[in-house]
Amino acid sequence: MGKSENSENSRQALIVAAGELFAENGVSGTNVRSIAAKAGVNVALINYHFGNKDGLVNAVIDFVLDAYRHYMPNEFIRNNPELWNTPAGQRRIVTYMVDQAFEFIRPRRENPWINTFIMRCAESNDIGRKRILHGIFVPGCIRYTKTYARITGSTNYRRARCWAMSVFSPAFIYATTPGVIDQTCPGKRADDHFYDELKKWSINVALYGLGLQTEAGSAGPELNDKRIHTKIAGD
Repeated sequence: MGKSENSENSRQALIVAAGELFAENGVSGTNVRSIAAKAGVNVALINYHFGNKDGLVNAVIDFVLDAYRHYMPNEFIRNNPELWNTPAGQRRIVTYMVDQAFEFIRPRRENPWINTFIMRCAESNDIGRKRILHGIFVPGCIRYTKTYARITGSTNYRRARCWAMSVFSPAFIYATTPGVIDQTCPGKRADDHFYDELKKWSINVALYGLGLQTEAGSAGPELNDKRIHTKIAGD
């Protein structure tokens, strides 16, 4: 392994270690020595690669934003402008937007700290807050507000925000506190299949809220079953 490869490996190890600790303890609650120890490298490498702790924080945010950009629907929408012209096309746009957002929010097997880090940055006064807000939350809010206005013809910003929150809040709750979801229904662990079903429901809610679907979605035979309480409680 060459020197440059060793250097890049140590840099990536520091970014991931910092991200995990920032998600767990917050940026201000994490010191550089604990980051270096978790990454298994000399603490001096933080200054070498990033200049200081703030530089490392920004590198972690760059890592997160790069992951986010992969799921942005801009290219799909830009390449298919004709979809805005019909209800069927609008349904495709909204379905794609919600699907991509859920895939980004989805609890991750690789780097599972990302969602928690994003939420910690958004609610704190640390250096990462402004970049996360302006890199993820503000563009997302603008995108969905404009989508709501274009499809419904409404300029009611409050209503547009409520629509967006009703669509994505379940995914954020699940991704950042999966243990709480499990505890609401003991013995019925929320897994990937549950998350996929949650995404389908949210797509239906989004379409219904825009007037693109006459019902909020078919519940299906299991949810229409009168024995639903028995199924959940395990009686």
